[in-house]
Amino acid sequence: MIAFVGSLLRVAAVLVLAGGFGWLGTPALFPAGPRFRAERLGWSYAVGAGLIAAMVPLALLVHVRPGWGPFLILAAALVAVSYRFRVRAAPEAEVPTEAPRRDILKVALLVVVVLGVALYVLRALTEPMWSNDFTAIWGLKGKATFGSGALPALREPAFSHPEYPLGLPLLYAGVAFLAGRWDDHAMALLFPMFQAATLLVAFGWLRRRGASREVALLAAAILACFEPLYSAFLTGLAEVPLSLGLLLFGTALADALDGERAGAFRRLALASALIAGTKNEGLFFAAVGCLIALAFGGARRWKAALAALPTALLVRGLHLAWQGRLPLTDFEPSLFSMERVGYSLAAAGALLGWTTWAGLALLAALIALGGRVPAGDRLLLLAACGLAAYLVIPAFAVRGPAWLVETTLLRTTAALVPLAAAAIAVRFASTRCE
Repeated sequence: MIAFVGSLLRVAAVLVLAGGFGWLGTPALFPAGPRFRAERLGWSYAVGAGLIAAMVPLALLVHVRPGWGPFLILAAALVAVSYRFRVRAAPEAEVPTEAPRRDILKVALLVVVVLGVALYVLRALTEPMWSNDFTAIWGLKGKATFGSGALPALREPAFSHPEYPLGLPLLYAGVAFLAGRWDDHAMALLFPMFQAATLLVAFGWLRRRGASREVALLAAAILACFEPLYSAFLTGLAEVPLSLGLLLFGTALADALDGERAGAFRRLALASALIAGTKNEGLFFAAVGCLIALAFGGARRWKAALAALPTALLVRGLHLAWQGRLPLTDFEPSLFSMERVGYSLAAAGALLGWTTWAGLALLAALIALGGRVPAGDRLLLLAACGLAAYLVIPAFAVRGPAWLVETTLLRTTAALVPLAAAAIAVRFASTRCE
């Protein structure tokens, strides 16, 4: 127990320090001022995690063992570049007027948020990360990188799914290099931190977009308690970090298209790289964001499109340049047919219990009752395209549509929930303001 506490404190120190450098690296993404503070805190953790992950291959590329020396050099370079290209201050928006009688509600919602995060901390840290995909894929690649001091040869039979991006394994390896040991129990702390960052970004973006503190806190409280995403099973897998990345990408895309120009295009480009480095479908979401920009971006469409896709293509290109083209082991394009799409939809319908159907009905009602807001509509469109893809992709599955639906659909679609929650909340905020 004492050893675990010591290891947990080391991991916590690494993440706090990385987040601190992430904060110092965000002046190129956000103007100064309280309007962006909550979002900046969430982005700081994402930037810090990206910094840890990027440090590993960059250090190995110059034949230096990853550790504090390379990390501090890379962090200092990030801070210098960020301050050199910092964005100018934006005018502060009016904060919605709030009646004092609602203070109790705000406190209650804040308590729910804190309890939701605390419960996820307990789920994540009760035992070492144990999910099958963590053991066989994400954790194995990270542990091999740390143990060998070299990037893993993904074509070796020991590694399943060599086509998966390496962002998460590199993050695991980077934390281990900085903490001085591999401890997949203590490293589970990464995931409640991802959750907290997601809540901060959602709350901060909604407030900046005119939502009252109650609406923003309610959205954060619902997300904090969304156990299908923040579960013990998904701790160690890519869905939790992807959900943060998709929220960063969606909110940056909405800002870029709606004229919130203070760093929005830079945030969009960075978020695109982050989601592409997390999961294969990150490239799909970047492409969808590019198409949304071209279709609905008006005068800003080309600039937003060029921010949304090229950095994701760069991340994917670096993976291909290193390993070459790797086949998708679970999928075969020639298997696709509309009949198999029907099988996938039928399997999805059979998988969902009555509670899920009730939740979907409530979700549809909330979408219908909300006001039409371009930012919310774009986030909903991005999430809807992701849902459609997750329902169609099983038609390509080698083991059959039902197998993929039953093993992946619930956890992959859970990653879309923060995006949808922010979209619905900002639509309700507009209804309140009318």
